[in-house]
Amino acid sequence: MMSKPSRLEPIADYAELRENEAARRLAESARNLQAKENDLERLRGYLAEYRQRAELEEHPVGSVRWQNSRAFLAKLSDAVAAHEAEVEKALERHRLETERWRNSHLRSKTLDRVLEKARASELVALGKRDQAELDERSLRQALQSRG
Repeated sequence: MMSKPSRLEPIADYAELRENEAARRLAESARNLQAKENDLERLRGYLAEYRQRAELEEHPVGSVRWQNSRAFLAKLSDAVAAHEAEVEKALERHRLETERWRNSHLRSKTLDRVLEKARASELVALGKRDQAELDERSLRQALQSRG
């Protein structure tokens, strides 16, 4: 018959694997979020730079150049808005991965504690059984030496 700790070990090992996988996904989502935030900041910088250039132009520009400049700024603004939406999605994915990791971590640690308690209980039971055997052996020897 398998002992309780022996039956629990594969479950605890599996929970640890799941926790490690969740940690890997969490790290990946953190890197993805950071990359998206960096891209967004870069685009915002470009947009601010081009807006500042447009405002600082001293001499009037031709209407075609002005329209092109306005169209470019509009496209850049749209790109910033699209990247802001991507950052929000990445942030939400990161929150979900954080929650998944937290849950798997909690399960894994709980199973570890249950396993440790089972091991401790098994040791106590073995100690009691060994002591009972020693007591019985001593009693038999005492009875044999009397009789």
